[in-house]
Amino acid sequence: MIVRFVRDSIRRSPRRKALIVAAIALGTSVATAMLGVMLSIGDKMNLELRAAGANIVVTSQAASLTGGVGGVTTSASGTASFIDETMVPKIKSIFWGLNITGFAPSLLAHDGPLTVQGVWFAHDYQAPDGTTQTSGIRAVNPSWQVTQGNWPSDDSGQCMIGAGVARRNNWKAGTDINVLGAPCHVAGVVSSGDDADDRVLLPLARLQQLAHQPGVVDRIDVAALTKPEDDFARKDPKNMTSKELEKWSCTNYVTSIAYQIAAAIPGTEARPVRRVADSEGKVLSKISGLMALITLAALLSAGLTVWSLTATTMMERRGEIAIMQAIGGARWLVATLLGSEIALIGLVGGVMGSFTGVWLARVVGESVFHDAIEISWILPLIIMLAAMLVALAGAAQPLRRALRLEPAVILREGV
Repeated sequence: MIVRFVRDSIRRSPRRKALIVAAIALGTSVATAMLGVMLSIGDKMNLELRAAGANIVVTSQAASLTGGVGGVTTSASGTASFIDETMVPKIKSIFWGLNITGFAPSLLAHDGPLTVQGVWFAHDYQAPDGTTQTSGIRAVNPSWQVTQGNWPSDDSGQCMIGAGVARRNNWKAGTDINVLGAPCHVAGVVSSGDDADDRVLLPLARLQQLAHQPGVVDRIDVAALTKPEDDFARKDPKNMTSKELEKWSCTNYVTSIAYQIAAAIPGTEARPVRRVADSEGKVLSKISGLMALITLAALLSAGLTVWSLTATTMMERRGEIAIMQAIGGARWLVATLLGSEIALIGLVGGVMGSFTGVWLARVVGESVFHDAIEISWILPLIIMLAAMLVALAGAAQPLRRALRLEPAVILREGV
């Protein structure tokens, strides 16, 4: 009986039913797209934000840490102020090694007023798993722009100069300059937006030779994909229980990754660059909050549309409802019949909206991140259930009002 009633009832007022389906489909498609992007946005946004530079800085425990990006200096106190260059690849051996998108060891020296920094530009190294990989400042700082010339190779002996140094000294790409008593050919000019603009960048091996500091570095910049910090992330691991420490270590917080790096390279201290790490967390939180708000607004709009159309439908069918109650139909039975009809309409709209939302999420991923967003099959199922609940919630007040009318009064009016 219920199936026959619902089938015959849906055939009535097809235009109104189509409007309800369209409203729910529109709301659920937006909800599916926003939730799909929001759930997949973390790593993709982190990859985009990696252009901001390193979010972890590693120095020797004997060094003094004074600032953020470009603000780390070391106070020399013997060889303890340096890190053995052969230990640098151990960064990739930590639990979150796959989240390390790049690292760049460096060594700082001074030639009078000129600051010289030895770096890996794009250096091949042997990873702990035995494979040969490439890293350096070009991987850690993808936002740096070469305004003149090209990047030098790590074995060329050429140098790169910052835009500030080039402007003050009237140097250009192709100029031959003298650094630490040795000639150097300027391969290009780079604009970084930080302290590198005021430095001459040499291949690390070349600077180690000129500064008589073979095989050591004084700083490692690390770029890692991290999760925005919460109160738990900021707890001191020394005060955690074993279960808390395990949970903290198995979450890719910037603090937990830094802690593991320091443990992997003895004698070092790894600290988050708060300016970068905090900015990432704020950006991700705001974007996620905006998408959640859009999702709620879309579902609320769908619910209000259902309420408006259902209220009109209930007014037209109050005579039918009164007859069902007059011949002995209990309120719960009448509510079940009408609720089943509304839920089925909501499910149809939810199915249409879910498939449209999956397509829309992929379009957003391609246009914003240039990469397709993969959505778990669980999300469309949840959205379909949500569509039914939204339809029922929107129809609840008109349905309740119609059921509270006295059948005798409605039938006496001849409605």
